[in-house]
Amino acid sequence: MNENLSRAIAILGRERTVKKPDQAKEKEEPKIKVNESLSAAAFYYEKLRNAIDYQEEHLFLKNAVKRILKRKTVFGRPDIAKRLLHELVWARYFTNETLPESYIEKVDQILKKYAFVRTYTKSNQGQIFAQNILLEHSACEIEELLSPTEGKEEYFQFVKTVLQNNIKLDAEKSAIEVEAQVSIAIERLVFKSDNEQIRFKLMRFFYPDWPIIDKREAAHYGENFDHINDLITGYLKESKKSKVFKYIKINIAPFIVIWDVLNSSKENLISTFGEEKSLRIKAQAVIFRRNREIYKKVLRALARAIIFVFATKTVFAFLVEVPFELKFIGELNYFALVVNIILPPLLMVVAGIFIKIPGRKNTTLLLQSIQSAVSDSSLATKPLRTLTTPRSKGYLIFNFFYTILSLSILALVVWMLISLQFNVASIVLFFFFISLVSFLAFRIRGKAHELEIRQGEDTVTAGLFNFILLPFVVIGKFLSDKWSDYNFTLFFWDFIIEAPLKTLLEIFESWLAFAREKREDFE
Repeated sequence: MNENLSRAIAILGRERTVKKPDQAKEKEEPKIKVNESLSAAAFYYEKLRNAIDYQEEHLFLKNAVKRILKRKTVFGRPDIAKRLLHELVWARYFTNETLPESYIEKVDQILKKYAFVRTYTKSNQGQIFAQNILLEHSACEIEELLSPTEGKEEYFQFVKTVLQNNIKLDAEKSAIEVEAQVSIAIERLVFKSDNEQIRFKLMRFFYPDWPIIDKREAAHYGENFDHINDLITGYLKESKKSKVFKYIKINIAPFIVIWDVLNSSKENLISTFGEEKSLRIKAQAVIFRRNREIYKKVLRALARAIIFVFATKTVFAFLVEVPFELKFIGELNYFALVVNIILPPLLMVVAGIFIKIPGRKNTTLLLQSIQSAVSDSSLATKPLRTLTTPRSKGYLIFNFFYTILSLSILALVVWMLISLQFNVASIVLFFFFISLVSFLAFRIRGKAHELEIRQGEDTVTAGLFNFILLPFVVIGKFLSDKWSDYNFTLFFWDFIIEAPLKTLLEIFESWLAFAREKREDFE
């Protein structure tokens, strides 16, 4: 068995049976306490805000930390660490009176470290750009402090070793480039990290002791910010089209299941992984459970996507579409308005109906691959030996006709919309949301197929459906990438709604504490 996997098993097994050394100390420490009534308002706001943002559930905490830090930095609050943790408890990311107050000092030290780095940072892309990257790093580090994933680093090293042993590219790529691409793939596919978390992970390749880094190294990072950031950006851009990433994606399912077994087993992990039959039974149970949960995850993702699209579309309709028609046309096209509001969520529902999970044949292959990875530290597929794929002479011809057909599909849709008397604003919003929904539907479909170890063949109907939607998916992918940078809807929620709401809650909490103190004086 691989040494790193053995260490991960030992760490996770110990976590279930042995209490942490400082656990008794933590019980004696004072805990962060908030008003439960005010917490309810913050909690329901957070649920709504997360639905509108359409982000993965495991990213909620990190993104909440980033959002709060950005708002507190803008308004210049001096006690950022304290208010940050109070807001997280308000929103029920942590149960009331369970988070030790000592974490305020720990978070404050992290923030001071990034403030120190910022004094040495000069970027050709501007100070605001550099500050945003450092803000993302601080949010990732605070999330790791507040919600650590035990055994993750050891398991990461195990998966990386197995995959790199199966990637034999000779002189096509440097070892550092391959390591970076493998690391990005593992973070993205096994741990479901987003780009901000992956950036933080890659930055720590350059500074392995980052959590306890000294001032000299912190200053060095600030002075070399542009160089390091350019390297990381290059690795991330390459991963989107990298054959290394594609190769890992079709071989990653066994490692997703093994990680799930490590984190869900209530038995002795050493005996589970030490016996082939025991591991097979446990892995099979995990696969069946995950397959059952896929439908629930798909339904949740669809519901959140529908809320996101419907809420955002409604805002756009009344801020853009309605004013445009009243000013330039003089009347409202109610048909176009209703279609643009109803059709995108309806398309999400239809897409969800056709999502299927892998079957028994896939489970058999998956179990074989799991055993191979655990016992031999190897993959059950051929190694990746080259990044160049020989293409047939007809590829360029097919690609040319595909481009023409895709443009024809888009032109046909525009013609149909014009025939239905859609105006320019209605057509733009139609394409915007249908493309965004198409991309989100493909992402949700990917969730259902993450344990598929070998891609199945599409039916003629599915192939035709995918072909028609693919132009919209391409546009949706582009819009989704830009949406995160220029999402004015979220700016409205964060600074027009959330900032006053949280300020009022702080005032009410302070007033209630004051009133309680006064009452105690008379008791």
